[in-house]
Amino acid sequence: MVDVMDQQQLTHNQFKSHHQQLNLLQSHEINWIIAQRQRQWQETIDPQNLVVGKIIGHGSEGVVYKGSYKGQTVAVKVLDDNGKNKISEDSMGIVKLGLMEEVEVWKNLDHPNVTKMIGATMSMITSGSRHKIKNPKPENNFCVVSEYLKGGSLRSYLLKLKHQDKKLPYKTVIRFAIDIAKGLSYLHSQKVIHRDVKPGNMLIDKKQTIKLADFGESEIEPPELLITCGERGTRGYMAHEFVSKHPHGRKSDVYSFEICLWEIYCCDTAYTYDLGILTPDIYKYMRPSIPRHCPRSLAKLMEQCWDIDPTKRPEMEEVVVILEEIKKSEELQSRWRHS
Repeated sequence: MVDVMDQQQLTHNQFKSHHQQLNLLQSHEINWIIAQRQRQWQETIDPQNLVVGKIIGHGSEGVVYKGSYKGQTVAVKVLDDNGKNKISEDSMGIVKLGLMEEVEVWKNLDHPNVTKMIGATMSMITSGSRHKIKNPKPENNFCVVSEYLKGGSLRSYLLKLKHQDKKLPYKTVIRFAIDIAKGLSYLHSQKVIHRDVKPGNMLIDKKQTIKLADFGESEIEPPELLITCGERGTRGYMAHEFVSKHPHGRKSDVYSFEICLWEIYCCDTAYTYDLGILTPDIYKYMRPSIPRHCPRSLAKLMEQCWDIDPTKRPEMEEVVVILEEIKKSEELQSRWRHS
């Protein structure tokens, strides 16, 4: 995940729900599917212009390097079958196909609050490298390049504040929340469901702007009646409909957003124990306690967004409007206090 290395790692924990049946296929069948996809694949970067530097992290499917592409500092993930987290031959095909799916979703996204993908290539990365790259076997070549954000993950940032026994200024809480809400609202406008919204999958740039990252669980939203079922994402952040294996859609992202908002406001982790042991019926009613001193307008938004009934949760574009109103109200009160 992103927070493992404080930089985007494009992890893909499991294959997408509408492709879970691939796990039942034989390796030669998966390889055939990959071959069909590769015939349609178009290189979006020139590997000759990519300079790879030092390793900055290990993801579940590869090694991440800091590098440069045409003069821009970038994060470079190389699919790795020889490194710290070895990928078995049996699962390599599914991992590669999953990354191809992730790129297909990510490459068309363009928004200030979404981490930018520069491109991807299936060519061997050798030229211009300052450090030895643990290249996978030729048939497993896969490299994804994205913008480099040295501010690290929001999760690490919040944990650092927690260890220092500090809280974020309220105006910063709202600013961060607006960034995330705008990013999710944009995704939903593009019919993309993130499905793993959490501080560990959000990065901070040098201007302290929050950007959504890690689209390994994301999918294009299908027609309303065909919305997929099954547990996806990270417990504690995922809505109960995932755990209960009920149909879910973009409103599940709204629930996850609100858990993130709680953590930003409290500079704490919502749950510190293993939620995997909870039954769906218990998980359904789990919510962190909203502090008494939390402004009512923000507390009300939290309650709306983590409503048990997904249909009663607001759309992310509505959340943006509410947060903008809270921001304006806070600015007016601040001026009044200092007048």
